[in-house]
Amino acid sequence: MEPRSHQPVLLLKRAGEEDPATRLMPISLGHVEAFSIITALQGAEAPRPQTHDLMANVMTTLQAEVERIEIHSYDEKDGTYYASLTFNQHGVTFVVDARPSDAVALAIRKGAPAFVDDAVFESTSVQTNVVTMQVGGRGVEPTGEALSAIHAFAENVQPCDFD
Repeated sequence: MEPRSHQPVLLLKRAGEEDPATRLMPISLGHVEAFSIITALQGAEAPRPQTHDLMANVMTTLQAEVERIEIHSYDEKDGTYYASLTFNQHGVTFVVDARPSDAVALAIRKGAPAFVDDAVFESTSVQTNVVTMQVGGRGVEPTGEALSAIHAFAENVQPCDFD
C-alpha cells in the first residue's frame, strides 16, 4: 500500500532473486485488482466468481491455455504500464492487450508465467536499499529490521488490509 495515497502497489522482483530482493518494480493497482491478486495467491475462492475467476473459467470452458503474460512497455508521461496476455486455443496463438493487474490476476489463477521486459524493469524498478521512511518529518534510511518488516508485510498481506 502506497502510504500517502493508500493505493495498493504490486511489487515485482526478478525471478530467482533471493529475498530480500535488491530491486523491486512497483505497479499501482486498484483495490479490486489488488484483492483479486491476493485472493488468488492465497488460493481462496469467493462464493461467486469474481471478474478474474470468470475469465479463467471462460478460458477453461473454451479449452484455451494461458501461455504467458508480459509487461512490455511503460509510458513515462502518464505512468502507465502495458501488458499482453498470450493464450493458445487448439493450436492457434492469440496475443491480446491487457492491463498488468488483470494479466497478473489471470496468470496466477491459470499458473502461467509472468515476464517483464528487461528495459522496463531497469527503468522503473527501485533499489530496495534506497527505500526511505518518514520519521519526524525527515526521510531516513530504514534499518535492516525495518526492511525485514516491509518484506514480511509484503509476504503476509491479507485482503482485509485493503479495506
